[in-house]
Amino acid sequence: MTDHQHPFSSDRVADAADEHDVSEAEVAETLERVQEALERTDDTYEFSSQHNYGWHDDDAYYLYGDGIWTTLREQLSLSEENLAAARAVHRGAMVDSAAERDRRDSLEEMFEEGNEPLVVENDGEGPPRFGQGFSV
Repeated sequence: MTDHQHPFSSDRVADAADEHDVSEAEVAETLERVQEALERTDDTYEFSSQHNYGWHDDDAYYLYGDGIWTTLREQLSLSEENLAAARAVHRGAMVDSAAERDRRDSLEEMFEEGNEPLVVENDGEGPPRFGQGFSV
């Protein structure tokens, strides 16, 4: 874990920053803004039908869905470079977590039809609540 308000290591953030030619600080800030956009006031998550639950561990919830990053880009006014770096961080974290759990095959199914990963900090217990009216 990091001191930031997101579930990603500083190494993962640095790698994405280098790959997408943006500063580590910008990537970290983007990841924090994404995390904040998905949090509720009671430090839990409630996701709309745009987000499908994959699994969770002690650090994060691993979700996926169609249009997640388009919505986040519009809602948070993210630059293309910062958006690409943040997406890379989320995808890398989900792929690595799937490999650790021997779930690589399920990723192919999850990412069909334009679905993309979304990884958020796990501050609760069990899967996130499926809700109505909350969407990102």
